Amino acid sequence: MNEQDLLSIGEFAARTGLSAKMLRSYAASGLLVPAAVDALTGYRYYARAQVAEARTVALLRGAQIPVAEIAEFLHRPTEQQLTAWCEALDDEYARRCEALGVVRRSLPAHASPVAGGRWTDERTIGMVSVLRAATATDQGPVRATNQDSLLADGILYAVADGFGPEGDHASRIAVETLAAGFTAAPDRDGLIGAVQQANERVFAHVDASGTSSGATLTLVALFDDEQGGPLAVNIGDSPLNRIRDGGMSQLTNDHSVSGELVRVGEITREEARFHPHRHLLTRALGIGPVIRPDVFDLDCRPGDRLLISSDGLFAGADDADIVAAATEAEPEVAAQRLVQVANEAGGSDNTTVIVIDLG
Repeated sequence: MNEQDLLSIGEFAARTGLSAKMLRSYAASGLLVPAAVDALTGYRYYARAQVAEARTVALLRGAQIPVAEIAEFLHRPTEQQLTAWCEALDDEYARRCEALGVVRRSLPAHASPVAGGRWTDERTIGMVSVLRAATATDQGPVRATNQDSLLADGILYAVADGFGPEGDHASRIAVETLAAGFTAAPDRDGLIGAVQQANERVFAHVDASGTSSGATLTLVALFDDEQGGPLAVNIGDSPLNRIRDGGMSQLTNDHSVSGELVRVGEITREEARFHPHRHLLTRALGIGPVIRPDVFDLDCRPGDRLLISSDGLFAGADDADIVAAATEAEPEVAAQRLVQVANEAGGSDNTTVIVIDLG
C-alpha cells in the first residue's frame, strides 16, 4: 500500500457519510479499523478499498442494525441475513403501529374521527355516504402468483399491484404499511405520510432483496367535509374510475410511458392499452427513496360508483364488456363479473377490483 491508496479520516468521512466521531467509535469496536495510523500524531488513515465497506456500514446503521451484527455480516455477507433483518424491522414497525392503534381506539369517541370495520353501510361522508362496497381478486389463468393486494376498511380503500420477483411482498407491505400509518394518524396529512412510509418500506425490502421489484398504489379516502372531503392518491398505473349515469371515466393518470403519451395527446387511452411500452412505469413504490404521487380532491356525488382496480382488468377486455360489468346493480355482482370479464379475455395478469357505491 502506498500513500496514494490512503485517505485521511476527513476525506474518508466525506466519501462515506460517516463522521470522524463515528469512525473512531466503530474502530473501537473492531469495525472499520484504520489502515494506518501516524505514530507521531496518532492521525488515522483509511484505505480507498475500505470506502465501499464503510458505505455498507452507514446504510446498515441507518437501518438501526447493531454494530456487532454488522461486523458479523461483513465477515460473512448473505442474502438470508438481509432478509432476516428486513422481516425483523417489519415486525417491529407493525408492533409499534399496533400499539398506537390500541391507544387511539381507547380515546373517547369524540376524539377519534374514524370508525373501524371492514365495510361501512350508510356511513355519512359529507354530502355522500357509502351504501355498500365489495372486493374481488383473482390470480388469473396465466400468472403463477397473485401479486395484487387490497385494503377496504371504513373510509379507506386501496389497491396495490406488485411487479418483479418480490412483487407479492411489495404490494402486501404497501397496504399493510398504509393501513397501520393511517390508523395512527387518520387525517389527510397522516394519509400522505402513510403513503410515503409505504414507499420507504417497500424500497427497503426491495433493496435488501436485490431485485427489480415494486408496486403501484391507488387509494380513495372518503373523508368528511370537516376533514377536507374525499381524497384520491395514486402512483403507478392502477386506475381509479367513476361510473356515473351509465358511463365510466378514468380519474387517475397512468404513470407509464404510454400514459405520458396519452397526456400529451400523441395516443388515445385505447391505443395506450396495446402500446409496446405500456408496462414501463415512470412512477411506482420501491424504485427510489422518495416518491411523487398524484394527490387530488375526488369529484363524487350520491349515486356515483367508484371502481379501483389493478391494470390487469384492462389487459385484454373490451371497454364495452368492462362497462357492462361495472354497472351491474349490486356491487358484489359487479366485482365478481369484472374479474370474470378479465379472465375471459385471456387473464394475462392478476385482476383486483374494489367497487364502492355512494349514496
